[in-house]
Parts: sequence; structure tokens; C-alpha cells
Amino acid sequence: MKAKKYELTVKSVGRVFKSEGSTLEEALGKIKIGNGAKSMCVLTVKKGNQIKERIINGIYAHRLFSEVGPTMKEIAIKKVTELIGI
Repeated sequence: MKAKKYELTVKSVGRVFKSEGSTLEEALGKIKIGNGAKSMCVLTVKKGNQIKERIINGIYAHRLFSEVGPTMKEIAIKKVTELIGI
């Protein structure tokens, strides 16, 4: 049986970023937004036939997709993982 992959789409200020990963954390880590993500983003997560769409505020978008310290990134990943709930 093949494990289902996470497919992510991030929409931020007219830009669209996509990634895939075997875990949500891996897929989130593959998205890098140049010059930071300081505005709200729409995060769409698809796993199999489940699709969740959430709005991520600017602070968490910056912590997830910009160059920040590993502790800040881990905290943001934990919060977004709880928010998504897949």
C-alpha cells in the first residue's frame, strides 16, 4: 500500500507556491518565500481525498516560510499542524 503524500499550496500576495512531502512538516519545509512572507497566506493541504484550507496570519507565515531560527520554525509548524488537523 502506497503512503499518501501531503500536497501543499500557499497563496500569498498574488504568488503561488506548491510542494509535496511524505509528512506535513516535510512539505512545509520545502516552501521558501524570497524576501519573507509578511502578509496573510492561504494554505491548502491535500492528503488523499481530504482537503483543508486555512488562512495563516502574517506572523506565522513569516516564521514558516522565511529564514528564521529553527526554534521559531518548529513552534510555527506545530501551531499550523494543529490548525490543519490532518
